[in-house]
Amino acid sequence: MNFLSMNHRRENFFFVTLCAIAAVFPFSEALLSIFIGVLLLQTIILRSWKHPDRKERNATDLLFILSIFGVYLVGMLFSKDLALAVYELKKVIFWLVVPLAFYLSPTLNEKRIRQVLWIFIISVFAASLLFTVRFVLARFPGSHELRLLGIISNIRFSFQVGLSIIILAWFLFSKNEWYTTKVRRIMAVLLVWLISFLFILQSLLGLITFFATVSVAFIYGLFSLKQTGKRVALLLLLFVFIAIPVVFVYQVVRDFYHFENLTPETVEHFTPSGNKYLHDFEVGARENGHLVYVYICHDELRQEWNKRSDILYDDLLGDYPLSITLIRYLASMGYRKDSAAISRLSDEDINRIRNGVTNYKFHDHLISVYPRIYETVWELDNYFRTGNPNNKSLAQRIEYIKASLLLIGKKPLFGIGTGNWRIKYNEAYAEMNSSLREDLRASSHNQYLNYLVKFGIAGFLYILTAVLIPVFRTNNQRNLIFVFFLVFMGFANFGDSNLESHMGLTFFSFFYSFFLWNSADYMKHPD
Repeated sequence: MNFLSMNHRRENFFFVTLCAIAAVFPFSEALLSIFIGVLLLQTIILRSWKHPDRKERNATDLLFILSIFGVYLVGMLFSKDLALAVYELKKVIFWLVVPLAFYLSPTLNEKRIRQVLWIFIISVFAASLLFTVRFVLARFPGSHELRLLGIISNIRFSFQVGLSIIILAWFLFSKNEWYTTKVRRIMAVLLVWLISFLFILQSLLGLITFFATVSVAFIYGLFSLKQTGKRVALLLLLFVFIAIPVVFVYQVVRDFYHFENLTPETVEHFTPSGNKYLHDFEVGARENGHLVYVYICHDELRQEWNKRSDILYDDLLGDYPLSITLIRYLASMGYRKDSAAISRLSDEDINRIRNGVTNYKFHDHLISVYPRIYETVWELDNYFRTGNPNNKSLAQRIEYIKASLLLIGKKPLFGIGTGNWRIKYNEAYAEMNSSLREDLRASSHNQYLNYLVKFGIAGFLYILTAVLIPVFRTNNQRNLIFVFFLVFMGFANFGDSNLESHMGLTFFSFFYSFFLWNSADYMKHPD
């Protein structure tokens, strides 16, 4: 076989492997792992490191990225739990595998670069349609059920949707002649759909990250545009873009804290049937301003509810008894919690409660983030009133952050090392007298805090430097797809430890390496 033929085979196999990976991202972690292994294996079998265009690459860029894994290895010098340290190394092995595979592989031509990106977009679009169909068939999914509709984690999927939006926006607005007017219209429709889908998906982290990234894009535009009129228009658009979610959140908070006046002295003590009401004013929980734990008659609720549902009053619905969901739902409607209230519920109300919906207003916001924001406000209100963070996502994260800051304060320079987080965090929770259950205790869901805890300020700054320096060394600092991908993930890492999870790190390392070594000149120099 001649040299040119071998090079052609290398490029084809590399391209096909990338297409396969791009296609399975929204669908299967298992297939993703397999194809990532194939990505590295093809460089060995086909000896891709002998491809002529590899000479244009600088090994220093690769060493910077591989050294991030080295930080974890150095951190093992302080390990007290070797088994956990080895497990952590397995989770971050993609810092080695993916960049190395890309570095040793051929460079794609411009057409194939776009084809890989389009396969990824189409795959994300298909997954979004599948999610939406499941969403519609579920009819009234509560937040717990909503998280189960996706094939992969809703948070991770929201990042893939975000990158698809970035790529589509770049294709649509960049100065190129690849696409006809008809194709651009299709891209515009896809762009609008994927932005809308973020609201259906209801990943709060994904939405916040999207809004933050778009805001940065507006600011970038303000500095890039030279015409005063366009800059003023863009500034006004930025103001509106920021104001809309702020006003929306304010509306949700205002609805939540619109209190009714009810005191122990003014309440009635017996139901219309003559049974005794229970009143608990100390809890203070509210739904739409109505106190939840007043005017409760469990016997009447149990008897009447069990007549209308095969999921019984005392059955568990997720982490809580159905009775809690029912009582919250009735409170949201301003009803007392007795047999008369059950008789006023429609069959649709019954079905919503069975599906974990805790507030009747959520029915009017099925494709809105209103329920998600409302539940977040409810969680925070409950946490700050009671100090109980258990089974409440955001409240638990606050406890994780408190423990992280405590650990950072004790070893700020070099951190606690690899594999020690479980021991050290348990010590921190004990020192804090945290009421967080042991089975819910974890490290911070914030990538930056995780790095600071494990490797200190020195390790954190090194990892940040190792990620960013190759971007500049390869002249990708003006590659808008790459830059806004980094901006998007930069914001996303405030809300989760994405670079220490299988799907999160695979996603980041794959597209980071792809853009670093396979971006065409027109991507690096958009002007």
